[in-house]
Amino acid sequence: MRSGLAVSRRDDLVVAAVTVAALGVMATNAAAAPAQAPWIWVGWAAAIPFLLLLSPSVESWLRARVVAAPALRVRVPVALVVIGLVAALASGTVSWWRVALWPLCIAGAVVAVDGVRTDEYGGGRLVAGALALGLAAGAWDRSFKIAVPGGTSMGFTFLTAVALALFLYRVVRPLRTLDVRAALSRRELLLALAAAAAVAIVALPAGFATGFLVFNPKWHGVAHAAAKLLGLVVFVGVPEELLFRGLIQEGLSRLRGPRTGWIAASLLFGLTHITKPTGLPPAVDHALRLNWRYALLAAIAGLAYGWVYRRTGKVSASALTHGAVNWLWSTYFGR
Repeated sequence: MRSGLAVSRRDDLVVAAVTVAALGVMATNAAAAPAQAPWIWVGWAAAIPFLLLLSPSVESWLRARVVAAPALRVRVPVALVVIGLVAALASGTVSWWRVALWPLCIAGAVVAVDGVRTDEYGGGRLVAGALALGLAAGAWDRSFKIAVPGGTSMGFTFLTAVALALFLYRVVRPLRTLDVRAALSRRELLLALAAAAAVAIVALPAGFATGFLVFNPKWHGVAHAAAKLLGLVVFVGVPEELLFRGLIQEGLSRLRGPRTGWIAASLLFGLTHITKPTGLPPAVDHALRLNWRYALLAAIAGLAYGWVYRRTGKVSASALTHGAVNWLWSTYFGR
């Protein structure tokens, strides 16, 4: 019991440290770009629920509130729908059909959890819930970007959908296998970093051969590099790994076995990158929007992320691998 409390307190401290660091980076960014400051803080407001739900203490407190007031299971998703709609209308950049898609996807995610007893999720329900959340995350992901630490940006709907995922699968109907504990053991840390090194060994030659990668270092000092790694692990790695490894790979593994689930989730992860123009050589027509180079390298990386998840059972471990790979790519080999 004491060891469990110690782990929870350690995780609370890690989440608190990450939150304070993220707040500091965002405050610095806001001071450096006064014209963008309001949207930077909108991004922070969107990130708060996601970050807080990574804390075991907040999770336990919310679970007790949901037990005492079951209506919160519906009120929280409804609140997210309203917040998302207000943000979309305020931005003025989101088409009407994407606005309409948002509440439908949120409803689908809630239905996938409804009626399930604690940890009695079938694989089909997990995959269906993940797909609904994935559609919600991408509803207007490219239309409304918000700044996060490290000089990167994420879609507003992406962060709110991931916050909903944590609420549904860690608070409302806890999924035992969804382990998002922030603190990693030495073994888990070594596995995560070894997998990142393995991705580099395999993906760098493939990336140069296909023209996706170029040697283009963008080093701006240790502080910037640390902030960038923080942003990529916390705001990119954790959300994407939660959906693809914690829900999709887990669901497919329950349906077809661990190996098939691992490979299928990795291929699906790669396919989700095929319409993104990132890394396309200048000679390639960006209007084609079929980026097989990105899809191939993402699938290779996805195999490593899924392997780490299989070995550790922790989304946070595969998120570290994910963030480290993205950091190496964007710092030294991105166009």
